[in-house]
Amino acid sequence: GNPLELMRDLGDGVSDFVNEPVKGFKKSMEEMDPSFALSGVARGTESLARHTVGGFADSAAMLTETAAKNMAVLTLDRKYAQRRDRVMKLKANDAKSATILKGLESGMQKLVNGILEGVTGVVSKPIRGAERSGFEGFAKGVGKGLLGLIMKPVIGTTDLLTDTLIGVKGSVESANSQGMMALHNQVRPRRALYGRDRVVKPYRIDDATAATIQSKLCIGGEEYFSHVDMNKSVALMSVKRLLILSSDGRELLLLPFSDVRKVKVLPHKSDPNGFVVTIYLNEVDASGSDCREVKCDEEKMANLLCEKLTEAINGSMM
Repeated sequence: GNPLELMRDLGDGVSDFVNEPVKGFKKSMEEMDPSFALSGVARGTESLARHTVGGFADSAAMLTETAAKNMAVLTLDRKYAQRRDRVMKLKANDAKSATILKGLESGMQKLVNGILEGVTGVVSKPIRGAERSGFEGFAKGVGKGLLGLIMKPVIGTTDLLTDTLIGVKGSVESANSQGMMALHNQVRPRRALYGRDRVVKPYRIDDATAATIQSKLCIGGEEYFSHVDMNKSVALMSVKRLLILSSDGRELLLLPFSDVRKVKVLPHKSDPNGFVVTIYLNEVDASGSDCREVKCDEEKMANLLCEKLTEAINGSMM
């Protein structure tokens, strides 16, 4: 086998088993979310199991492969040994692409070949020996044929075990890479902290996503307050300003709460099924208007935006 590689795998597994829960615990303390600690324990345990199984499978595969090579020499059949060496093997550098199914398939082919080689050798070896050396060659051929009848199926069985073990290691490594990819894709946005006091509330993926988006925009330096998803646009509210973005990320409205006098929901003038959230300003702006209108497709959505805006405006005055 390969004891150094085995020790390295076991060392990596034990290291992850200890370190991953610690990392998860630290992250849980930062985010005030115990799920990170549980995730760290799961990752550490999975890594230990994966490295242990993969390490022992790799070491055992090398032992059985070496044993098979030595037994091939003992058959006293040079051509058989040469043919066997030419057969495509599941090498260690192919282990990542190997699977248990591929290992079993390759191993079964070698087992069948070993049995066929052993059976046909009982007949062919004495005939070839007699053609070359007469009775003496015939006797040697019988001995080689009987030896091959015993050894070659055993070698095939050993090859089956070797390829299966390599397939196990490959499957474990493949599962790990897929797991890491899934983990990377599932990393959730950082928890949202609400208001000037950065209040911690139960985790919400929509608020976390909105807060992450806000941090990359013009109001990113302000504390997150709330948001409203309006299907075709989104309203982001910091503790100081309202920012409305279109579905393609264009800025539709940016308004400080200090300029707002009141907010009211009204029916849309030209759309009988639509509603507008009318934001009344303290002063007439440069265009001569004293309000801003935000169109909503549903009354429920308009009422929600009005409610959130009112809360944000009142909070900004405190």
